[in-house]
Amino acid sequence: MVRMISFLLAVGFLSCNPVNGRDEYLLTLVNGLNPTTAVTTSFTIGTSSKINVTSASVILYYGTPQLFGFSLVSPPTANVTLAFTNSKLNAIGNLTFTPANYSTIQTITLTSNTQLMESSSLSVTATSADTNYSGVSGSITINHRNVNIVYTGSSFIFKEDDSAPTLNPILGFPITNCSVAPALPNGLSLNTSTCVISGTPTDSQAGTTYTITATDGTNTDTENITIRITPTVYKVFITAVPFDGDLRGVAANGPAGADLKCNADTNKPSTGTYKAMLTDGTNRRACSSDNCGGGIGENIDWVFQSGRIYIRANDSASLLSPNAAGILPADGSGNFTTNPYNLNHSFDSSTTAKEYWTGFAQSNYWQEATAQTENSCNDWTLNVGPATTSFGGRVGTSNSTNYSAFRNGSGRSCASSFYLVCVEQ
Repeated sequence: MVRMISFLLAVGFLSCNPVNGRDEYLLTLVNGLNPTTAVTTSFTIGTSSKINVTSASVILYYGTPQLFGFSLVSPPTANVTLAFTNSKLNAIGNLTFTPANYSTIQTITLTSNTQLMESSSLSVTATSADTNYSGVSGSITINHRNVNIVYTGSSFIFKEDDSAPTLNPILGFPITNCSVAPALPNGLSLNTSTCVISGTPTDSQAGTTYTITATDGTNTDTENITIRITPTVYKVFITAVPFDGDLRGVAANGPAGADLKCNADTNKPSTGTYKAMLTDGTNRRACSSDNCGGGIGENIDWVFQSGRIYIRANDSASLLSPNAAGILPADGSGNFTTNPYNLNHSFDSSTTAKEYWTGFAQSNYWQEATAQTENSCNDWTLNVGPATTSFGGRVGTSNSTNYSAFRNGSGRSCASSFYLVCVEQ
């Protein structure tokens, strides 16, 4: 990954009122790497100009802090304090100028906390007993960059002869060209301007790694993804809407009602029948002993089956291929360490975590949580809940690839609403 180190050489200003074209400026050149070295050239100052700044806008790369300078145009009669606000930057302290040092350049460090290609405003506000500076405010445009290209996953499994979900990368900088090596499978193509991958794969193939390279002519980044193509896949999605702990609806029991909700959800793919990934111990169960020590015979209407390939519905990211009992064995720390039985990606491609009902125990892996009946919301028939978290329905979290994807933290009130994970059958 190549990062550009930009020097802060331009000059702007902050003012109480917009400065018109007839105003002239005090130009202060600040070397971005050595702020103690400065060259000042003075011109007549327009009436609106109060604060000198290094530049009116900044290109700021994630992971590369930059120094940014300020000074006052004219000597104040009292101390002047500059305060800074921007949620996309790490915390910045205040700067204070005195009548003695008003023209000495002071610097702050700009450090981006976003990896997205976006813009934000650094708000600057002055406070002082000097009425010439009291309330002076303005903003500096921060153009966030990150020499980075990343897709929603690292390993994708597409179904042969089915239109593949479009793979849209997140780009951290404006690009001029994108390329891939080796050539993508037959039927898939790369947009050389956006790095988007789309198409309908026509031939089965084992997992193959492809290197996508994005460049703006100066900066370059690469991303490796693996693509496998197979005749059969099974999809998994998280519902678009959450539900309280009584999942029955018109169904006879909670799991059956949850299945109806899965199949009526707007996130459901156009084909396939789906069941909800949860347990009540009676109507739906993965295991009755830790990690299904007794084998597949412990399953009751379980949603995962051995030998099947499960993928994330929205982008075909590889999820899991369970063992003979339809699970991923967890170790004492809640990690999946029995290769190849791993959760390869989280159940949701979004970076925002969602929680969904599951009913699983914390450490008796893959068994129903049974300390209280409300741990599975009374077999998913209860929509009221106690205040204490030792009771309440158990949930999993969407941004995990270990056992917390199936059981995360303490109980949740059965009156609260959480999502469902839906698995194709």
